[in-house]
Amino acid sequence: MCTPGLRRSRPSVPRGFPVTLALAMGAGPLALYALTATAPLMTADLGITRAQLGALPAATFLTAALVSPLVGRCADLFSGRMVLVALFTGAGLSLAGVAAAPSYGWLLAAVALCGAAQALSNPVTNQLIAANVPQGRRGQLMGVKQSGVQMSQFAAGLALPSLALLWGWRGAALVAAAVAVAGLLLVRSSVPMGRPASATAPGRRLADLPVAVWWLTGYALATGAALQATNVYLPLYSFERLDLSVRAAGLTAAVAGGVGLAARIAWGRSADRVRRPDNPLIVLAVASACAVCCLLAAEPLRASGLVWAGAALFGASGIAANVVIMLALMRVTPLHVVGTASGILAVGLYLGFAAGPLCFGLIVDLTGSYRTAWLAVICANVLAAVLIAARRPGLRGQEIRRDTAPDAAPGAALEA
Repeated sequence: MCTPGLRRSRPSVPRGFPVTLALAMGAGPLALYALTATAPLMTADLGITRAQLGALPAATFLTAALVSPLVGRCADLFSGRMVLVALFTGAGLSLAGVAAAPSYGWLLAAVALCGAAQALSNPVTNQLIAANVPQGRRGQLMGVKQSGVQMSQFAAGLALPSLALLWGWRGAALVAAAVAVAGLLLVRSSVPMGRPASATAPGRRLADLPVAVWWLTGYALATGAALQATNVYLPLYSFERLDLSVRAAGLTAAVAGGVGLAARIAWGRSADRVRRPDNPLIVLAVASACAVCCLLAAEPLRASGLVWAGAALFGASGIAANVVIMLALMRVTPLHVVGTASGILAVGLYLGFAAGPLCFGLIVDLTGSYRTAWLAVICANVLAAVLIAARRPGLRGQEIRRDTAPDAAPGAALEA
C-alpha cells in the first residue's frame, strides 16, 4: 500500500474518463444556457423583463456560492462516483423543472437547483484529476473537462433556438436533459473507484489553505462577473440592438462557446507548461476587455461584424480563463484539500456569476442603454488584471511539489 504523500504510480484512467468529466462540467449550467439561448421566446411567453432575466443566473449562482464550501468538502470525503451521480441527477431535474415551470417563480426554483448541481462540478472533477492524473499531464485533461462548459454553451446556442421554434422553449429544455442522462450512464464505467486520499486525512481549517487560493478567488470573482454578464446578454443585445434574427442571435452564443471550447483545451496545454500562471491570467483578462470593447462599438457603428469578432475574442479569452485559474489552484493546493479549495474559489466565481448578469440587467433597464453596462464589464476585466499584477508575488513560491509531497502542508511552498 502506498503512503499518501509519497510518489506512486497511478493506474491509467478509464477511456471514457475525460468525456465524463466534460459532461459533468457541461450538465450543471445547461438549464441556464437553455434559458439564455431561447431568451427571446421565453421572455415573451412569460412577460419577463431584462432585470428578471438577469435574476435567473443570479439565483443559480447565489445558490452555487452558498453550497460550494459544503460540496467542496464532500468532494474530498466521498467517492467521485457518488458525487457525480448527485450532480447529473440534479442537472436533469433542473432541466425538467424549466420545461414544466408554469411561472417565473417556478423558473427561479428550477435554476436554483441548477446552481446546486453546478456547485459540485469543479470540486469533484478537480479532485478526480488531482488524485488520478500525474503532474505534467493534467493541463490537457483540465482543458478538456473545463471545455465541457463551452460544449454545453455551444450546443445550446446552436441547436436550442431552432428546436424552440419547432417545439417551444419548454420542449427544447426537455431535449437538453439527455445530456444528464448520458452522464449518469457513463459514471460507472468511466470513473475510477475508491474514496479520495483525503477521506483518511485530518480536516483543515480554512485559514490553513494557501494564501494564493484567496487571491485567485478574488480574480475569479471579477472575471466571473464579466464572463456571465456577457454570456447572458450577448444574444439578447444582438437581437434587440443589431436586429439579428432569433437564430442568428443565438448563434453569437454558439460562436463564443465554440471558440471557448478550443481555447480552453489550448490554454490548458500551454498553461501547464509555464512556470508562472500569473502572466496568462493577465493576458486573458486584458483580451476579454478588448472583446467587450468590440461589442460596445457594434451598436453605435451599426457594425454587426464587430459582434461576431467580439464573441470570438471573448471565447478565446474570457471563457478560457477558468482553465488557467483551476490549474493555478491545483499547483498551490495540497491533494487532500483540493476539493475544499475548489469550493472556496467557486464561492468567488459564482458570486461573480450572480452579480454580473443582475447588475447588467438593472443598468440596462435603468438607463435604457447597453453602453454603461458594457463599460462596467470592461472595468471588471481590468480590475482582474490589476489584481493579478499587484499580487504576482502571491503565486511565486507557492507551488507544492506534488511529485514528492502531494499532501504537504500549505506552508510547504517552493520557489517556482
